[in-house]
Parts: sequence; C-alpha cells; structure tokens
Amino acid sequence: MAKLKVFVSWSGEPSQQCALLLRDQLPNFNHLFELFVSSEDIAKGDRGYEAIAAQLAGSHYGIVCVTPENRRTPWINYEAGALSREVGKPRVAPFLLLGTTVTDLVGTPLTQFQATPADVPKEVLKLIKTINGLCDESVEEKRIDDRFEKYWPELKQGLADIARNAKEAENSPVPPPRPSASEIQDQMLSLLRQQVDRISSLEQTMAALHAERTSELRQGRVLFDGMFGDLGRPEPGRYPEKGT
Repeated sequence: MAKLKVFVSWSGEPSQQCALLLRDQLPNFNHLFELFVSSEDIAKGDRGYEAIAAQLAGSHYGIVCVTPENRRTPWINYEAGALSREVGKPRVAPFLLLGTTVTDLVGTPLTQFQATPADVPKEVLKLIKTINGLCDESVEEKRIDDRFEKYWPELKQGLADIARNAKEAENSPVPPPRPSASEIQDQMLSLLRQQVDRISSLEQTMAALHAERTSELRQGRVLFDGMFGDLGRPEPGRYPEKGT
C-alpha cells in the first residue's frame, strides 16, 4: 500500500519542534502517513535543496508550521508556494503556533490557505481527517475520533512544551540588574579618585621636566657669559690710568 507523503515546512526553533512533534504523532492515526521534515530526513551527504525539491515534488499534502516570527520569512513562503504548485492549494495547511491567528497571515502568501489553529482540538482533528481521506486506505472516522481522544493529550502536551520553551528562550538571557544609586555613586567616586591620581602624577612629571629644563638653561647662560665676559673690560696697559 502506497504511503501518503506529507511535507512539513518549518523555520525557527519552535516551528521545527512542532514539525518533529507532528512527524512522531500523526502516524498514530494512520500508518500510511509519511511525514518529511527536512532537518531530520535528509541523509548526510545529500544536497539539501535537491533533496527538498524531490520531496516537494513527491508530496501529497503540506503542513506549514507558522509562528509570529516566521510568518514572513522567505523560506516558509517559498515552500508554501512550492507545495501549492505541487499538491494544489486545498492540500496545504498553515499550522498556527504560539498564538498566531489567521489575521497575522494577511499580506503573506499563506493567507490563501485554510489554516489550522494548533490550540483548537476540533480543528486539529479536522486536519487529521482531511489527510486521512487522501490515503489509498483511509481509517474510518469513528476510529480516528477514538485515536484522537487517546493521542490528543500527548499532542497537546507537546505543543504546550513548545510554547513554554519559546517563552523561556524569549526571556533569556536575563539582563543584569541595574545598579542602585549608592553603587553608581561609589563607582563615580572611584573613577574620580583615579582621575585625580592620574592628574597629580602628570603634574609631578611635568614639574620634574620643567625643573630639569630650567637647570639646563641656567648652565647654558653660565657658559655664554664665560665665553664673552671679557669683551666689556679694557686690556691691561692699553689706556693710561687717571692721574698719570
């Protein structure tokens, strides 16, 4: 019996976690569901874009895991558009996470598809039944209902964990606490003391240099006077002394 290939598109950590959750949970409703998640299902050594393109071409349905952060990312919208070309618009479903609403999709290519809010059980069940109806061997609706009653708590908990992880990531790292007024005053006083010490050291250095330079100049004037000091005195015996 042929598998029904479901391509799960994601962008960002919460979206990826949801894609992996769906890949693990949805086959519980029909063993023919085969979900492809690019982060996990591309073999090492395969070229990513080529492998994704091949999966897109062979897919029968597409689920796009949408968050408030990734709804406008080029990658999400590229894969959604590629899926709509391959499988047809009615077979692509944005899966809305972390409080994303249909209104948030306005202005993006995702608005053309029928969205499924992840936190509304009846809508999630409707999505599962839609995919089930595409299988060569579908499971009767009563059994889908029974399985949903069994597996929804686990799926719901997984979605709650994703929301909690996203909230923790949003709130971390915790910014350092702001210093108190007294701490700021102490820091300013310390900086002021450092500046005073630097200025005092600079003044002492300049005073020493000035004293050294003054001493050199004084020595120069002594030499100068010594060289030309006799010019103003008459030579002995050149002029007669007074009274002679």
